[in-house]
Amino acid sequence: MRFISFVIAVAMGWNVLAQENPAVRAILLEAEQAFAQDRNAQAMELVNQYIEKAPDDAKGYFLRAAIHDGAREYEKSLPDYDKAIELDPKRDSAYQRRGVARFMAGKINESIADFDKYLESHPDEKPQHWQRGIALYYAGRFEDGAKQFELHRTVNPEDVENAAWHFICVARWKNVEAARAGLIPIKEDSRVPMMKVYEMFAGKASVEEVIAEAKKGEPGPAQLNRQLFYAHLYAGLYCEGIGKKEEAKKQMEEAAKHEVGDYMYGVAKVHLGVMEKGK
Repeated sequence: MRFISFVIAVAMGWNVLAQENPAVRAILLEAEQAFAQDRNAQAMELVNQYIEKAPDDAKGYFLRAAIHDGAREYEKSLPDYDKAIELDPKRDSAYQRRGVARFMAGKINESIADFDKYLESHPDEKPQHWQRGIALYYAGRFEDGAKQFELHRTVNPEDVENAAWHFICVARWKNVEAARAGLIPIKEDSRVPMMKVYEMFAGKASVEEVIAEAKKGEPGPAQLNRQLFYAHLYAGLYCEGIGKKEEAKKQMEEAAKHEVGDYMYGVAKVHLGVMEKGK
């Protein structure tokens, strides 16, 4: 699924102190460069210095939040997003980023509120906002989630993941028969094992066949890890959609063992958290 991109360097304006003091401005520039080059410890040290010298500039807090996000420290990022928005509430991109952080921290309803706030000023991006659809599923708003994935189909018609999320929303909203009857048609998704995943949702392949498909062709370790993550993730979601809760938990736990750097890995962790709460 396509990720909604965001460029930190243009997110916030300079405050007066930074404009008037090149030395202070240079600290933030160096922090941004360090972060862009994955020198996160240095970036954090520098941005802390900047915030101390320019406490009224939203950009410092925003960058520090992004550094925490990069380390998957979402709870730590939230106070900085809050402060950045307090200082510069018109910077709508901050709502999108905070929405992601809130979702990853398990604050589902709050994340939807942020996504909706962002979309108020970017309504043309709503079809692309599959992240919102996923959050709606975990909020129990299955009808709204199904509609979001139907909308996403208009900009991404050959995405098995979108069809899968639509299926589980309809299955929870109505029933499995309605979900299967309304399964979004997919002709080609080149990612392994996505077409086998699609067959599973269509009732034409088993969980075991999906896992086997992910292992075919002797992929390298990194690729195999990635393929197994997605195989187990969607096997877990499918099992949940058809009411096999124990198998769903088993598959989601297996997915979490195959760490990848994608948004969807965070979704798997959120899913496990929701399961632990018994929702």
